[in-house]
Amino acid sequence: MKTFEQKFTAWLDGTLSGQELQSFEIEHPSILHEKADFLKLKSLLRQSMRRPELKSPDFFNSRIMEQISQERSTSIRSSRWRWFGLPRLAWGGIVTLSVGFALFLTLIPHGDLSDPRTKYVAEVLKTKTKDHKVKATVENQKDLTVLKLEEPR
Repeated sequence: MKTFEQKFTAWLDGTLSGQELQSFEIEHPSILHEKADFLKLKSLLRQSMRRPELKSPDFFNSRIMEQISQERSTSIRSSRWRWFGLPRLAWGGIVTLSVGFALFLTLIPHGDLSDPRTKYVAEVLKTKTKDHKVKATVENQKDLTVLKLEEPR
C-alpha cells in the first residue's frame, strides 16, 4: 500500500491512473487547487533556474577523477596499516611470552623438590601463642620439623 506522499507525488507527476487516481481525488477534494499552484511554481523554477554551462567540463571531470583516485589510494594505504597492525600484535605477543618464559627460568629455582634436603630450609622463629594456656613445642626429626600445639585439659 502506498503512502500519501507516494500517491501525491505520483498524482502531481501524472503517473497515477485508473482506479487509484479516482479514489485519490475523491479522498482529497481540496487538492486540485494545489496542483495548479505546483504547476505554476514548477514553470517559474524552470524559467529562472537554468543550469549554468561549464566552460571546460573536461577539466572538472579530470579533477573529480583525480580526487577519487587519491581517496582510493589513501583508503588502500590505511587498510594496509590496519593489516600491518595484526602482525605487529602477533610479534609483540611472541616477545612478551619469551620475556615471561626467560624470567620464569631465571627467577624460579629448579631442582628435585621432593628431597627435603634441598635448598629450602624451614626454621621456626617463634613458638609463643596469644593464648597462654596453649603450649607450643618444636620437634626436629631427621627430615621433618613438627610444630605441636597442646592445650591443657
